[in-house]
Amino acid sequence: MYWVKSHTNIGILFSTAVVIFHIIVFPDYMMPLPIIFIGVGIILFFYGALRWYTLLWRKVKLFKTKLFFHSLFYRVIGVSCMYALTFLYDPRSLPFEIAAADSWNYHYSGIIVADAIRDGKNIFTSLSFFWSNESDYGFSIVIGHLYSIFGKFPVVIKLFNAVIGSITVVRIYQITKIVYQEEQARIAGVIAMVMPPLLWFGGMFLKETTLMFLLINAAFFAMRITEQTKFRVYYIIVVLLHFGVLFYFRIVLAPILLAAILLQITFLKLKKKRDIFISVILNIGILIGSIYILTILHMDTYVIQVIEASQDQFGNELEDASKTGGIKYTAALIAPLLIAGAILTPFPSVLNFEASQLGIFTHFQNEMIRNSMYFFVFLGLIRAIKLKQKKTILIGTIALVYVMVLAASGISHQDRFQILSLPFLIVFMSDGIVSRYHKQKMHWCLYLALIFMIILMWNIFKLSIRGLF
Repeated sequence: MYWVKSHTNIGILFSTAVVIFHIIVFPDYMMPLPIIFIGVGIILFFYGALRWYTLLWRKVKLFKTKLFFHSLFYRVIGVSCMYALTFLYDPRSLPFEIAAADSWNYHYSGIIVADAIRDGKNIFTSLSFFWSNESDYGFSIVIGHLYSIFGKFPVVIKLFNAVIGSITVVRIYQITKIVYQEEQARIAGVIAMVMPPLLWFGGMFLKETTLMFLLINAAFFAMRITEQTKFRVYYIIVVLLHFGVLFYFRIVLAPILLAAILLQITFLKLKKKRDIFISVILNIGILIGSIYILTILHMDTYVIQVIEASQDQFGNELEDASKTGGIKYTAALIAPLLIAGAILTPFPSVLNFEASQLGIFTHFQNEMIRNSMYFFVFLGLIRAIKLKQKKTILIGTIALVYVMVLAASGISHQDRFQILSLPFLIVFMSDGIVSRYHKQKMHWCLYLALIFMIILMWNIFKLSIRGLF
């Protein structure tokens, strides 16, 4: 048994202790009681479900089928709960989520696409009058096509997210099985199925769920390239299609995916001359294909712009924060913490000190669970390096390079951007859970004590920059 009852108790005790401590120390900034109870309830659900499913599904048959339908059930429930939460605390944002901003733009752009399809107009030309960059077209096109079929109802997109989010969970299971064993794969699948941040974004009208699906699906077929001796051309074509589509969602992800695939193919098998030859041919084929796609999509100039813009982005964002959020550059001592702990971020905000924080502290449970469970991610990463587990190169590269990009850009503390690395880190998390050792619980408790202090520092920091502490 890999996720034992004591693990559940430790996770619940840590999370509730953080909430209770902040209520006692900062009573004037306490979150609304319903949000506290909902958040704690979600935490109890996650750890309880993780324990229950790992026990019940350890040897169950038709695992992938059960995993998909249970994931779909929880994601539909998540959509319903998101509507209810928004109705209670921010009804003006309906039919979207609390503090919705980009969702409205996606909705309007989706209507533009649906109307263009109806009138036989060029979709790209129509979107060019709404978006300034083609990297924003992808989700709008998805929305528009679904609107043209089912009607212009936002719930259609949320249910679509529920479906592809459930497929993503199955893919996480399949990737983990390729990288490790069935034990890790089942745990990874269960974690992804009930992981609150994934359920949260699945209930939102944003492109992150679609992006996670594209990345995970591309990674799965890329792993199949290294695993199979036949049908490699088919897998390469599928991966290149995903590579091209990513340019219309978030440009920086396409080169990261390409680099990760090339590294995986290069270093997985280098024992025989035949392996080296195949590796070189595959890399050349993928590289030529990606350059061809880059050229026909006219995305080469955008990639250069992204690289040039990212050089000074961190400094610019800190300067902007000093103007809009009251953060003085000299006082932004939290920046090194955000960079050093980029994988761990974002940290939960559990204090209610201004109206704009509503959309942030309502999902405190998401960050709290991630922060506590990432101990097992680090265990998995350490094992991957120590044991030279070459099959982890692709997923590790995507996750870690992307996190490094976020840290360099100064946005690693924003959950919307950070969420894309989570599916890949869950793979490492599963191995960290399975690879139990004598002092694991003690080390986890010490780690949680450190996280407790970091969360406290983070919330004090947010108070201090506003002159409230």
